[in-house]
Amino acid sequence: MNEAILLALLIFSFGVIIAMVASKKNFAVAILLGSLILGLAITDQVAHVFMETATDASVLSLIAIVLMIKFLATVMQESGQIKNLILTLQKKLSYSGVLIAIPSILGLLPVPGGALMSAPLVHEQGEQSGMKKGEMMFINLWYRHIWFLIFPLSPPLVLIADLSGINLFAIIAMQIPLFALAFFVGYLFVRKFPAPQKKEEGPQDAGNLQGLIPILLTVLLATALSLFISTYTAFMIALPLGIVVALLYAGNVNKDMITKGVSVSLGVAIFGIMFFKNIIFASGVTDILSSHLTNLPLIVTITSLSFIIGFLTAHNLAAIGILYPIFSPFLTTPGLVSLLYISSFMGYLISPIHPCVVLSYEYFRPGFLESYKILAPPAIAMVISAALIYGLW
Repeated sequence: MNEAILLALLIFSFGVIIAMVASKKNFAVAILLGSLILGLAITDQVAHVFMETATDASVLSLIAIVLMIKFLATVMQESGQIKNLILTLQKKLSYSGVLIAIPSILGLLPVPGGALMSAPLVHEQGEQSGMKKGEMMFINLWYRHIWFLIFPLSPPLVLIADLSGINLFAIIAMQIPLFALAFFVGYLFVRKFPAPQKKEEGPQDAGNLQGLIPILLTVLLATALSLFISTYTAFMIALPLGIVVALLYAGNVNKDMITKGVSVSLGVAIFGIMFFKNIIFASGVTDILSSHLTNLPLIVTITSLSFIIGFLTAHNLAAIGILYPIFSPFLTTPGLVSLLYISSFMGYLISPIHPCVVLSYEYFRPGFLESYKILAPPAIAMVISAALIYGLW
């Protein structure tokens, strides 16, 4: 297909998705419609890509995992476990500290869509100071993800270290200044919200962090199992146990709790995200973008193409896998390697088809423009800062 038509279909498909989400339409419908629009570029392959996605064990596992996380979060919220946990944390940390700690701690949950687990806790805390939904969404996403700039178990970070031949911890050391900047930017945002004048009294057993047990059991068991089996399989084993423990703590389980915890549209949305991503890869649009943007100055090319590929794929590991072979002859310094990583990471972070963005948006239900007015500027500022710092390194 003509390159111009393919690029036009890509832009139009993203435009349709964004317009539908902005007008509060169901995201699952929006992402499937966007996939079919882009699929017009490869009509002979759409059915094959659909079946490949529908029968992919990793996609089915991801859907199951996200649905179980949703159910676990609902049980904990409806039974008051989340509220008690927040009250406990309030005794140990400042108001801002609690807001930062919740997504940061749970952000190390190594599964796509894990932001759904921290969302109810951020919501419970944020409501106390009259925080807007878009602001809560930003905190949930920002502090969940920025740790992956320096987290040594982050798969994309491990991959780029392997591809570049640069020591993993040397790359981490290189990225600490940008991580510190990201943390500080988030802190400036969080601290503008005043702590509630009067804290609620916590339960008698608040000091023992009992509410963390279902989450910690899930995370620690999955982490241990992932040393021997795949991460997805580990969570397929660990999450049901975490749910059972949460139900035991809940005591009185009613029909409403079960109904709220089951979300068919969420499962369809996750499938749609993976289908759309596979359509993008099958169409070859990433190769077309690469061929055009490589004619720009090196720093501009690395920064812009990495951000765009991260944004389009909403999958940082895939973005690194696509980008590194393109730029490998030019990545002559550790700074340029970090520039590629951070630019693709920030594109991935704010992508409207990134599972964590989708799940946070579905949970908080902010205005679309409201949420992106808050999320996009610091992400773009981080990319520009990385270009200025690492481009001159």
